[in-house]
Amino acid sequence: MKNLLALAVAACLTACAMPTTQVSTGAPRPTLIVQGAPADAILYVDGLAAGNAAQYNGVANSLLIEEGVHQVELRRGASVLMAQKIFASNGESSKLVYASESAK
Repeated sequence: MKNLLALAVAACLTACAMPTTQVSTGAPRPTLIVQGAPADAILYVDGLAAGNAAQYNGVANSLLIEEGVHQVELRRGASVLMAQKIFASNGESSKLVYASESAK
């Protein structure tokens, strides 16, 4: 009788195991890379400051952005050095390349 009771308890416990789930995040987010930005330039995405533009050079960092169309700008103080619209799609890297006037 003890063995039957132990077997019944073990069967009940194994039948109550938690279900396993798997979470999938979908496609990876797109990134933005800025090349050639002056050391003091600030990157703006859709009017919001994202920080020093030179840090998003693609070597050390790139900026994660949402899919879609974005207005990106490089600013130094009140001056807009460069403005461009980009389209970012799933997992791709968009590249913003700044060429200073002296390099042209």
